[in-house]
Amino acid sequence: MPTILAIDSGNSFVKWGFYENDHWLMINIIGYETIYCLKDEFSKLSDPDVIIISHVARRETRNEIYKMTSHWNSQIIWFQSSSSHCGVKNGYLNPKQLGSDRWAALIAAWKIQHEACLVINVGTAVTIDALSDSGQFLGGIILPGAHLMLNSLHAKTQLNQMKAGVYEDFPDNTNDAIQSGIIHCLIGAIERMHDLLSKKINHTVQSCVISGGGSSFLLPFIKYPINAIDNLVLEGLILIAKDHLNRNSAIPKDK
Repeated sequence: MPTILAIDSGNSFVKWGFYENDHWLMINIIGYETIYCLKDEFSKLSDPDVIIISHVARRETRNEIYKMTSHWNSQIIWFQSSSSHCGVKNGYLNPKQLGSDRWAALIAAWKIQHEACLVINVGTAVTIDALSDSGQFLGGIILPGAHLMLNSLHAKTQLNQMKAGVYEDFPDNTNDAIQSGIIHCLIGAIERMHDLLSKKINHTVQSCVISGGGSSFLLPFIKYPINAIDNLVLEGLILIAKDHLNRNSAIPKDK
């Protein structure tokens, strides 16, 4: 079985995992300020057969990842969105404009659910994407995550000395009002997208898939059946890498 190094280079962190024999041998996450530590971590790995990378962040980070992976004699796939892949059809007007992380997450979610669902990624930004019963990506929304909302309030108002609050249905202090407002905003977006997708497909969406570092922040407030998947983007990258290897192995070699 091939060994695969999957790398998800997002807005704030780089997640990576080493995959062999249909299971993860290692998964880790690192911030951009310490990305140089990846070199040491990668040096402990055996040579992967394939390296697949989703990158949506800064050019500097892409260059660093390139330097840290190019010493291997491995096939490297810089994954980009396409019109279709692994049974999922891309409904974006310009399919390549869709972030590769969202596309990989949609592919993983379709493999898991194989029915209409919302695909929610909760990170620096929050994305809520819609899949139809036939695997068509219908579109989705992007909004700021909890920390971006909080930072915006701190930067543009006099609320820069606030302490962490807790959720209350009817907050009676400013700290709780901010925390509750952020949760209302994100949960409200999920519920509205759930209603819109249900109307679009003419039946109630049965489940949602959620992933990302901030997913535990929202899970207690989501009223729909939901499947929490760790590292959904990495799971999608593995499916894509396997599909790539299978396609290549099916191509007859020149005699």
